[in-house]
Amino acid sequence: MAKVLITGGTGAIGQRLTEMLLANEHEVVHTSRSSSGVKGIPTYQWDVKAGTMDPQALVGVNAIIHLAGAGIADKPWTDKRRQEIIDSRVASARLLLKTCEEQSIELDHFISASAIGWYPLIVSDKVHNEESELGDGFLAEVCKLWEASADEFNNVAKHVSKIRIGLVLAKGEGALKEISLPVKYYAAAGLGKGEQYMSWIHKTDVCRIFQHVLEEKLDGVYNAVGPDPTKNQDFMQILADVMEKPMFLPNVPEFIIRLMFGEKADLVLKGVPLSSEKIQKTGFFFDYPTLNSALMQIYSDED
Repeated sequence: MAKVLITGGTGAIGQRLTEMLLANEHEVVHTSRSSSGVKGIPTYQWDVKAGTMDPQALVGVNAIIHLAGAGIADKPWTDKRRQEIIDSRVASARLLLKTCEEQSIELDHFISASAIGWYPLIVSDKVHNEESELGDGFLAEVCKLWEASADEFNNVAKHVSKIRIGLVLAKGEGALKEISLPVKYYAAAGLGKGEQYMSWIHKTDVCRIFQHVLEEKLDGVYNAVGPDPTKNQDFMQILADVMEKPMFLPNVPEFIIRLMFGEKADLVLKGVPLSSEKIQKTGFFFDYPTLNSALMQIYSDED
């Protein structure tokens, strides 16, 4: 079994992935801005802005799973925030690489998170896969730099992988927490025309993809999206049905969404269907292959 360093280990995906790796007899350590972290997990300090990292974090490590990254939708995209979003992914990867090189660390595997922001933000029924072209705009640029920083690990790691994560579904977390709020209060509605695709994935399946890529020693890029990409209108209807709420309101007009979200509006108004065929061909199967199965698990799991 491997000794795995996870950056971003205190996040929602990082904590669940840590549990799963430990259950499968891997050893896990984290990096953090403070020495305190997840209870029971050895945590080593790093400071990306200062370019410093406790070298003990890499002692005996076979693999790094790089999940660290400032939230894309958390704050307005000021020039400062844009740089924070990039540096939290790219500068942090370079700090890891620098520390590996300084200590002559030879990794078995470097696995980096990426995002489906790589793909064109348009409305189309054309299915895109890992070979599809890079989109335009800020998110595409982030993903391009993010993945390029991962590729630099080819000099110190036998295997390098990049996982393009879709809309992660988990109860009371992330995007689903915000999407479900109007449904809860009887205000379910599609966004814009509702024709844009939402390439979603259950949080457990995201973590299982990272574990699968690690344990099967897979190289390259993989989409972490479920096999059932769903149009926004259908997504909202299925969510309302699972939550046992009505959906009778007209769709929210595009201009209102643009007034509310500004330049981030395309994140919810546009989207293409994405393929999960590549990861499935490696032997991976989804615990939650349909939107209905994913949401039923989430909303039947009582706190």
